[in-house]
Amino acid sequence: MDIITTEYSLGIKILTNNKAHTTACINGVCQAFNKMTAEENTRHREEYYLWYLPEQIENTIYNKVFSMLKNPHNVKVYKKPEEYEADLEKLAMKINKNGCYDNIIAKIVNLYEENGREFDMSRNSTSSCYIFGILMKECYDFLKNHMKREITKKDYDIEDEDIDCMIVKYKWSCRGY
Repeated sequence: MDIITTEYSLGIKILTNNKAHTTACINGVCQAFNKMTAEENTRHREEYYLWYLPEQIENTIYNKVFSMLKNPHNVKVYKKPEEYEADLEKLAMKINKNGCYDNIIAKIVNLYEENGREFDMSRNSTSSCYIFGILMKECYDFLKNHMKREITKKDYDIEDEDIDCMIVKYKWSCRGY
């Protein structure tokens, strides 16, 4: 049916100028194609949730940060940060509805760690430390607010004590202490 909606004239030829036997054969081919497509979708669903969805979350977080930094007046280059926040909420709902929750959480925690390391390496030496700090904060906020998950020491290597210190400092700064 996708062929017919894409190319109307082809649909007319298939459905009007054929005998009953030819139309039945075409119907059989379409049913087989639909079955193959459904099997293919089922097979790739896990890949979608393990690879594509975390990538979408990461890109949305990056775009949200850059919309705040690069474009403070939102002159139609990026969406507003609130719109990205709504997109993140939708992506979190997709994760919560389906499986692979732990794998996706692990990928977002890994992204948090990467930004934490970059922040620590560039601290007070370049202006990029601000970007990595904001990216770290946005990853933390996504995990805490949308996924209802706190980052703990169990989520990362024991050698990364700097990250633990950053988490503790961030939690205390959010409380206003």
